[in-house]
Amino acid sequence: MQSSPLDAPFGVRIHLDSDQPLDEAERSELRRLYAAHGLLVVRDHDISPEQQVDLLAPLGRIEPDETGRPMLMEVTNQHDQTSAPAGEIRFHFDYAYDPAPVPGISLYGSLIDGDVTSTCFVSSSSVLDRLPPDLVERLRGLDAAHTCFLRRLDAPKERSVEPDPLIPRGQEGWGPEHYWTNHPVIWKNVFGEETLFVCLEYTDRILGLPRAESDALLEELYTHLYDPAYVYEHRWRTHDLVIFDNITLQHARLSPNDRPRTLRRFHLSDTDLTADYLRVAREKRLV
Repeated sequence: MQSSPLDAPFGVRIHLDSDQPLDEAERSELRRLYAAHGLLVVRDHDISPEQQVDLLAPLGRIEPDETGRPMLMEVTNQHDQTSAPAGEIRFHFDYAYDPAPVPGISLYGSLIDGDVTSTCFVSSSSVLDRLPPDLVERLRGLDAAHTCFLRRLDAPKERSVEPDPLIPRGQEGWGPEHYWTNHPVIWKNVFGEETLFVCLEYTDRILGLPRAESDALLEELYTHLYDPAYVYEHRWRTHDLVIFDNITLQHARLSPNDRPRTLRRFHLSDTDLTADYLRVAREKRLV
């Protein structure tokens, strides 16, 4: 296994030597590259589900399905069992609104029909080096509230309001209106790397500030986060594999088209959260 710089503001390309499982030295090197770069890309390599799992396993616990096997999901516009909603999705961390968002995600292009919808990435870690030091210090100690639905489902022009009491995930009565949680504005991933944990799609407000001040501060942060000069757009090709840190990187599906695209997905998680979310989302016809 070899690596080379990715033609992007961050990330590294991995060159696999064979289809054999990784040995201990390769597993260690993969983990080192992932910790250092947060984004790993393999191109033009036919990868089976078993090999995709083998490449993800050195990085943490892969969430299992009800049988105990790694949970296989698809992000696709080809059938209604997709694990993600249709249409545009702005920059976000998956499950940012959960107390334990998934730490890492693996996507493989199993069906890529031409110029399909790309996936865009930004680094919430490296942006801290571009912020004014006094602003970074101001953010330390602050928390932000996150929700899956910044606008009410029944009245999209109105902001969602956090319910009181908030029913914990999976308990009776829990549903989309309870998709809320708080995280530090400056958080750390499992490797101890700091990240600016706010995102356009899910962050409602910074706690302890008046709404107008919170909105203005978030807008200032987003200007730095989503500066086009620091966005990596991954244009999918068949047999592409992308593994990324979901705490230090954000991703987005911008300007989606209808070209057939299916991404095979496995992700890391220390808790079994996905079945609950998918069950409720399908009951409510959100996906």
